[in-house]
Order: sequence, then structure tokens, then C-alpha cells
Amino acid sequence: MRCKTIIIILLFSLSNLLFCVQNETPKLDSSKKFSILWPLTQVLATNSVIGLSNNFIGDAQFAKISFESIENNVCNPWVWDDDGFTVNQIGHPLQGSLYYSLARNKDHSYFGSIPFVAIGSIHWEYIMETERPAINDLITTTLGGAMLGEIIFRISDEILDDTSSGIERFVRETSVFTLNPMRGLNRLISGKTFISSGNTERKIISPLKLSFSTSKNLFNYLISENIVLDNSDSLKQTPFADYFLRLKYGDPFMTRKAFDYFLLNIGFSLDYDVIQNVSARGLLWKRNIKLTDIAHSALGIFQNFDYLTSSDYKVAASSFGFEFMARSKSKKHWQLSSEYQAGFIILGAASTEYFIDVDRDYNLGPGGFVKIIMSLTKPDFGNISVNLNRFFIRTISGAEGVESFGIGRIEIQKILLRKFGLGIAYIFYDREGYYRNHPNISVFNHEIKGIISYNLF
Repeated sequence: MRCKTIIIILLFSLSNLLFCVQNETPKLDSSKKFSILWPLTQVLATNSVIGLSNNFIGDAQFAKISFESIENNVCNPWVWDDDGFTVNQIGHPLQGSLYYSLARNKDHSYFGSIPFVAIGSIHWEYIMETERPAINDLITTTLGGAMLGEIIFRISDEILDDTSSGIERFVRETSVFTLNPMRGLNRLISGKTFISSGNTERKIISPLKLSFSTSKNLFNYLISENIVLDNSDSLKQTPFADYFLRLKYGDPFMTRKAFDYFLLNIGFSLDYDVIQNVSARGLLWKRNIKLTDIAHSALGIFQNFDYLTSSDYKVAASSFGFEFMARSKSKKHWQLSSEYQAGFIILGAASTEYFIDVDRDYNLGPGGFVKIIMSLTKPDFGNISVNLNRFFIRTISGAEGVESFGIGRIEIQKILLRKFGLGIAYIFYDREGYYRNHPNISVFNHEIKGIISYNLF
């Protein structure tokens, strides 16, 4: 009875809050009120549609909600759930990106859109599932959803062109609907999908640079401690996909707003999960130290999202870091760029062989990290790059202990035929697990890959 009273009070308070926002907030004009109520309504409607689909089409047990399930969720503490790695670490962020897009479509800023993601996640955890609300779901949905949502929004912005018509307009609008369904839906509802602005002003230089690469394993070597390995090919490869899309947006030294500069790497696989790797870095704030024609340097705060999965290794982290950036050019057109970042992991996940007390095969917890990126580039030559990452995760759900793992890549590429490139890369993955109640684990895996790349634009 007590819990039912709490539920009624919560629902009553929410309805009164919405009523006050709509009718008695003198500081907000009608357009501003609409920009809050409309995306909030769409967030709740999106959850309802997904929930109904899970229930009646997917026949998922967790979607068969009732008043009793809501009461149980509201009246009991949050938990760490045991859902699969892919669902928790990439599925929830992608669902969160839907909430984010609904707010961003109504001209909310990056930070102003994050509360809508959190509200969508809380509504889902309390109302739309029979399973107990999960702390890790709230964190990954909110942080990962906002970050991926902003990146998707920026990319769709580059695709859209309201001055286009005919087949070109159809392709652009369809591409945006596929990439950013919430934005495509809102454009369809508002009629923008079919309206030509007549504005002939277009961005002369796009801030977006995109390249595609494929690689082939040439050599690998694996050593381990306290792990039983066989001779399968999967165990001889580091957790990096063979097909990569690399996207760079903006200039870190010219940025003014959050995510005016970001990097995104997506790895695809034909043998395992389709999305095997996702690595994103977005600049939230920066302060220039030096800005001249030949040398730039700055301090910045970044948000990061890392996700790597294979048949043997799983690593994920939502983090924030403080970074020093520098870039210089020589008289012979060589450009040296370097980025050094260190920060804290809000929530990370790492593979473990010890999942006796839980059903999932990975540990969860906060931690810290270090990232180093260096590149030497010349337009008519190619580039030499070094990318080193070190993560530390203190387990708070799973096998008690500390996970330490490093991921690195050293690559040389030579430009051929203007947009094509040929290169070679040394890639390593090492992992050490220090556990309180289990034997420690050590894995070191490295390989050499041949690479063919193509700069799309």
C-alpha cells in the first residue's frame, strides 16, 4: 500500500510539473515551452512504441509490464544487471541517442539535451521493464546516448541540403532517416522533408573528413597466463575489426562549442558482431595556449566512448579526460600533431573468466585511463601515427579486483593515386587482471596487418 501511494504521488507530481511548465512559467515564451514539452512527449512515446514492439512482436518477457512490476521497480533499490555485453554497452547508448535526437531537433544544446536522455532512461528502467532498474543502464544510456546522438546529429547535418530536389533530395532525406530516424521523423511531421528553402548558400568547406580502410592479418603472436587457450584463429587476433570507417569533424584549435571537433572510428566484422569497434572522442571545452601560422597548442576537456568486442575480448568505457594538444608545421609541409589525455572512467566493462556469481562474462566499475595520439603527416606522402590507450577498472560488480588493459596501434601509410593508400600496422592488446578471490590473469596479443585505405572526402 505504501509503495502504491509513492507511485501515485510521483505520477501526480509529474503531471503537475508539466502543467506548471505549460501554463505558469512566465519566463518562457510559447516556442520555448513547446521545445520542452514536445521532445519530452516524444521520448515517452518512443519508449512506449519500443516497449509494445518488444511485448507483442518480440514476445519478450521483460516487456510484459504491469502495475505490480512498476511497484516492484519503484519500491526496490537499483541493481547491476546481467544483460549481454552488446546490449548493455552499445544497445543502450544507441537507444539513448534516440532520446537525445528528439531534444536536439528542438534546438537544445548538447548539455541541454542530456536531461532528456536521462529522463528517457529513468522512464524505461522504472516503467517499461519487469526487470529491476539497473545503474549501469542509466549511466551508459545517458552518457553514451548523448555522445553518439550528437555525433549522429552532426553527420546528418552534413547530409541535409534543403536546396536540393529530385533524386538527390530523396537520397539525402532517406539517408538522414536511416542514420537519424528521430530527426527524419520530425522533418516528416513538420513538412521540412519536402520543402525547398531556396537558400543557395552552402558550406564551401565541410568540417567532415571520412576514410575507409580494410586490413589483412599478416603475423600474430599470443602469450597468456592462467587462461586455457586452443589453436582457433579467433584467439590469435587482437580485438580490432578488419573494416574501418574513420571520421574526423572540425579543427580542435578553432572549435567554439561542444563537439565542434570530434573523432569517430567504427570497425565492422563479417565473422562476429557487425559493429565490432566503436571509438569516439568529442571536445567539450578548450583554451588555446598558442595559435600561430606554424604552431598551435591548447588545453581541452574531452568526452570519450570506447567499445571493442570480439569472440575473446570485450572492453568498454564511458569517460572524461583532460588533454594537452599541440600541432606544428615545417617548411617542407610536414605536420606533427600530438594529443595527451588522462582522465577518469565513469563506468567501464572488461572481460573476465570469473563470472560465477553473475551471469555476464564481464566486470563493471569505474577507473582511470591514459590516451596518447601522435601523427606525422605530409599531403603528398601519407602519415605515420601512434595511438596508445591504457585503461584501469576497479570492479564493483563482478570478480572483485582491478582490470588493467592496453590497446595500441602504430601505423604507416603511403598515399597512392591521390585518394588510395597502402600501409602496414602493428597492433597490440594486453590485459592483466588482479583479483582478490581468483588467480591473476595475463594476456598479451600482438599482430601485424596490411592495410588498404581510401579517403572518401
